[in-house]
Amino acid sequence: MSDFNVDISTVDNVVVVKTHGYLDDAGGQVFRQKCVDLIDKGNVYFVFDLQGTPVINSTGLSMLLDIMVQIIDYNEGEVAVCGLSKLTQTALQMTGVLTLCESYPTEEEAIAAVKEAMA
Repeated sequence: MSDFNVDISTVDNVVVVKTHGYLDDAGGQVFRQKCVDLIDKGNVYFVFDLQGTPVINSTGLSMLLDIMVQIIDYNEGEVAVCGLSKLTQTALQMTGVLTLCESYPTEEEAIAAVKEAMA
């Protein structure tokens, strides 16, 4: 099992969360806690860059979905995802995650879409 970590940056009030490693049970906990901390500080505009995460298991998907619901439904925020592998794209489609947000080929396009939604 590889270590999972998250890099966080901000571009024009959009929080970019870059994941690295397998988004499984342990990785999902790390991801969820980082995002909850950011939401608790008032952040509601996110881009999840999953390029460094080629595989997500069911628990990881569940935590990703939970965070998106918190941001979008409970905090009236916006989420976009980018950097999806074919496998993660399929998993996000099958679980309905991509009904909550849009997927973009690049981080720049995802940030631009979230910024547009902020206006």
